[in-house]
Amino acid sequence: MSDLLVQLEALATGMRTDSNHVDVDKMHGKICLLSLKFDSNNIDVAKQLTTEGMSLLERVAFIKELSKTVGAEIFEFSTCNRVLFVGFDVTPTTLAAGISNMTKLEDIPFQTMTGSDAWRHLVKICSGLDSFIVGELQVMSQLRSSINIHRDYDLIRTFNLGFFEHIISATRIIRKELGYTSSTESMLNLATNSLEHILLQKGDVQSVVLGFGDMGIKAVETLQILGQTNIVVVSRNPSESAKRDPSKAERCTMISYSKMNEAPVKADIVISTMRCSTPAYNENNPLPISGQATILDFSWPPSIAEDGVSPEHVLLGMKHWIQVARNIDHSEYTKLMQKGNKLIDKIQDRYTEALTNKNKAKFRAFIYGYMENLSESWEISSSANEKEIPQLGAFAREIATWICQQNSSFYLSELTNYVNSTNRSLNSNLLAEVSQDVETSIRTLATVA
Repeated sequence: MSDLLVQLEALATGMRTDSNHVDVDKMHGKICLLSLKFDSNNIDVAKQLTTEGMSLLERVAFIKELSKTVGAEIFEFSTCNRVLFVGFDVTPTTLAAGISNMTKLEDIPFQTMTGSDAWRHLVKICSGLDSFIVGELQVMSQLRSSINIHRDYDLIRTFNLGFFEHIISATRIIRKELGYTSSTESMLNLATNSLEHILLQKGDVQSVVLGFGDMGIKAVETLQILGQTNIVVVSRNPSESAKRDPSKAERCTMISYSKMNEAPVKADIVISTMRCSTPAYNENNPLPISGQATILDFSWPPSIAEDGVSPEHVLLGMKHWIQVARNIDHSEYTKLMQKGNKLIDKIQDRYTEALTNKNKAKFRAFIYGYMENLSESWEISSSANEKEIPQLGAFAREIATWICQQNSSFYLSELTNYVNSTNRSLNSNLLAEVSQDVETSIRTLATVA
């Protein structure tokens, strides 16, 4: 008798399932994430990657072509400050190469994650824990919209979309646990409210806006709506920047950063919308602004360090906006991040346990059903007599119970010994047939798994 070691876990895992979830143990090889968060070093690349400026049909065509290029299902997700690509059954290297081929961009500085690391990163983003304003709902709304697009245009099958549904479920739990049952104020609302408060006291002031991208244009628009006429916009290339919104630019004074560095500008209000991986202005490179300016830094990461301003300046940076948005200080923010990470750990553990229990339940149902089918063949066997036939269904269930009660694995000889040592009154020919069928069936299942 062969002592083939049968792995129950292999049997359970090998069975096909219509579940909408992704097994955590298999996620490492199945799911990869390429993420690019915009900063001053990658903004030119990011602009060519993001689909935010595309029409719906252009975006769908782009995703379909990328999926065809890499031979896998791809989920694309762009926001105002990041681009995400999630690939299923494809390596990060292959996906990155496909994106480079599509966009004609080389060496894209993606942050790469696979498996549960990719899941965790997406949960942090969508729950608002990776946002400048902690707890904001905008990214969550954008994810839902992207899910609908991928579903409506058959870009991803239901099975893989289940991965994102679980991210949404985890996000709900985190927001509820942290008390974020509603979104925070948007960045634009925070800026507008702060400016209104400052201008109510100062009237028409000298304003300086650093950067003339989307956020910089919004800042200028807000100032102009509030009746401000003395606005200086600073950018790398003023003539090119002005082309982004000529009607607003012509009502401002456009200068370059080099000109501002040569002759510091006097200002009452400074609004920074620069994209920086590290602060552009710090102790070694102070902000060239004179006067008792209030500085609103809306860059993330921050563009102006606390030691980059003079004592007469008031800097409203990350600590201020976090406190305004959620009424918490910086130390509480750190504790919040720690709590959020612990919550994600707990949710991931629960998910893994639920999948394990689900697999075990499916395995039990499969084994009982399989043995029930075997018992039906025994009941019509020429070796069985009328007194023995009623016992065979119960005997099959006993064998199934023994198999399911093994913790992880067993030797096939242990199973056949259990079958042959039964106390049931079965003739030797029938018992030999049962034992042979059980051994052959389990051996076949183990080989297939």
